[in-house]
Amino acid sequence: MKILSGPPAAPSAIELAHTIHKLTDRSVGQVHANCRDGHRVACQSGCTYCCTYPVAASAPEVLAIASFVRERFNEERRAALVARVDANIAATQGMDMGQRDRIRLDCPFLEAGTCSVYEVRPVACRGVSSYSVDDCREDSEHPGAGVEIHTNGLRELVFGAIREGLAIACKSSSADHRLLELVRAYKIASEDPKLSETWRSRPKAFETANGASVFPGPWSDELEQEFEEVYRKTAVPVGAVDPPSGEVRQPAG
Repeated sequence: MKILSGPPAAPSAIELAHTIHKLTDRSVGQVHANCRDGHRVACQSGCTYCCTYPVAASAPEVLAIASFVRERFNEERRAALVARVDANIAATQGMDMGQRDRIRLDCPFLEAGTCSVYEVRPVACRGVSSYSVDDCREDSEHPGAGVEIHTNGLRELVFGAIREGLAIACKSSSADHRLLELVRAYKIASEDPKLSETWRSRPKAFETANGASVFPGPWSDELEQEFEEVYRKTAVPVGAVDPPSGEVRQPAG
């Protein structure tokens, strides 16, 4: 919220994304340092089983990826990425989450089995882990079958809480707080170099990367309702007017 406290035109998106990424990495590290459950994370470079799931990301994270690509990729790599992004969007047009889960397309950001934007990958990618390569392989070979992948539940709770905190901060600053479908949102951000500076004053900028027109989720009506309940308890300051009811909140007790 401190980062977002400046004027809407302030280039806060990239700073916010980097701050959230550092917090996630530090928190996940603390989980594993203190959670001695006898298991070791099996994830390692070159393993891409989880890089076929649809990914939900926040607007600042998407904007950070778009900025990273502009700065680090040459023209040839950018053109190849554009082709993979367009192919992914075409192949998933009109699919719901269940259908998308079953086809398991490679993430467009994969290059020769490696994440090309690993440094700025979203919180969702940073938080997911597995204790068993065999579980991941079986899930990949039988998509949609409900294969259980053994993981560290506390790690997932932590990254989920961080992502929810980011959404609360964005909503409190009148910025787009919803989770977006990564590939479609990236296409929007990649085609508008100024969006990282104007996104806070353009709540509809990522509209085509969200909602049932993309695929049910990543920000459903049910999730919105749950989020509103958390937001009302967390972010509306005492003495402020509560927008949904028009009532003034009073101190507890």
